[in-house]
Amino acid sequence: MHRRLAKVSSSILGTLAASVLLLATGCGKGSDGSGANFAPNLASSGTGLRSGAGAAILSPSLGTGVAVRVTYDPHGLVAPPNDAWEIVPGTLRVSFSAPLRASHDAGPGGVRLTFPYPQERSEEILASRELIVIARYGNGSSLRWPELGDFDIARARVTVDVPSALLDGATTLTAAIGVANRHKLHEVETGPRYWTGSDWQKTGDIKSGVDTVVLIHGIFSSVETAFPTGYYYKCPNDIAYYEKFKQVLGFDYDFTQPPQTEGPLFAAFVKKILNAQPKSLTIEAHSYGSVVTLAALSKLGSGAKIANLVTLGGPLPLRGTPLAEKRNGWRMDMMLGLLDWYLEYPPDVVDQMLGSGMVASLATNSDDLKKLLSDYKGLSNKPHFVQVAGTDWICFIPGIGSCTYSEETFKKILVDDGKTGVTLPWDGVVETLAAESKDIPDAVASEFKLSHTKLECDRDVMRWVAKQLQ
Repeated sequence: MHRRLAKVSSSILGTLAASVLLLATGCGKGSDGSGANFAPNLASSGTGLRSGAGAAILSPSLGTGVAVRVTYDPHGLVAPPNDAWEIVPGTLRVSFSAPLRASHDAGPGGVRLTFPYPQERSEEILASRELIVIARYGNGSSLRWPELGDFDIARARVTVDVPSALLDGATTLTAAIGVANRHKLHEVETGPRYWTGSDWQKTGDIKSGVDTVVLIHGIFSSVETAFPTGYYYKCPNDIAYYEKFKQVLGFDYDFTQPPQTEGPLFAAFVKKILNAQPKSLTIEAHSYGSVVTLAALSKLGSGAKIANLVTLGGPLPLRGTPLAEKRNGWRMDMMLGLLDWYLEYPPDVVDQMLGSGMVASLATNSDDLKKLLSDYKGLSNKPHFVQVAGTDWICFIPGIGSCTYSEETFKKILVDDGKTGVTLPWDGVVETLAAESKDIPDAVASEFKLSHTKLECDRDVMRWVAKQLQ
């Protein structure tokens, strides 16, 4: 079954007249800066944005007296982060006369960038709302990351606020708009998956009378990618070996949708498995799959018997994640953007997750999580709950014996400023304490020095889980 959520998002830009500093040329010259001279700090009141391109320093602590040069190249391009992205022509480049100073402010209000976008591509741009921002620093290093933009449809302009915490020593900023590559569109095909011993198939048989595990994935993944198979290594075979299962099944759902939408779909497959009368049935769920599984349990009927529910880095009730709260919206946008980038999904997926209510359902103490926990506690046959929690950040680009490019680069922004409500340690996506939810009665839990994307197929995890199964 193919489903795709198409939306056009709109918002009205706040006026830049409220900025601390407004520094703009927007001359439409080439990206080499020709014809765009450094402008001194100007009071923002009454200053216009010629051609709709400009920059504003929102935090005086970044560099009082710093002048900027702003250049918009309507034909400029930057490299896309993965093959699922396409970059829309048009780049804004901002140069500072001196490196910006360190700021202890981890909020989004560091430097505000504004530039036009081609109206003829509005539909696909507004379906993604994603930008690429590149910062270059005085020491020669650079940093690239995705951010959601704020789009003024009437004037065909986009605004993005670059966080202060990423601007220490910055000498230039470059921004461009990303859209989904039309040749690599994200199509979700949901439904059962059957492990043959060598690969995953969309059709197959369910055996009776054997110990069975059904695997379910998390965000930005499928059963095929979360529990992968390769020429030399087959994760499902290891799970079957260490955890002593004779049958491995899986289920793919649409992770951009809320749990109450996807839970019933998963429940229908679980019912089919139970009707085949396995010797025992265990569900092993990664990340958001844990929440979808909880939403499925209440749909199975009072006679359903699940022996074990293994959760791997699940944002469990009632903790969920503080990043899903409204006050942390821009932080959640950034984290999802980083995962989108790293796991090679197109940019419109993040907008779907936000627009569907999926992200909001994961906020701490959300109504969705309260209902899931209440429904779970009301089950007449509760599964034995086994919780696995990670404690490491995600490494995007590994190096020799170290991590060249880690999510921990964004630590201050995402969790460590005393304002987010997030508690360390976490696994790069979910807090450790959320994955070890004390709200789930009679659960057993253990921590592993692993990141969120390493929990599914780690053999130490499998060995520990095997000892906990009933």
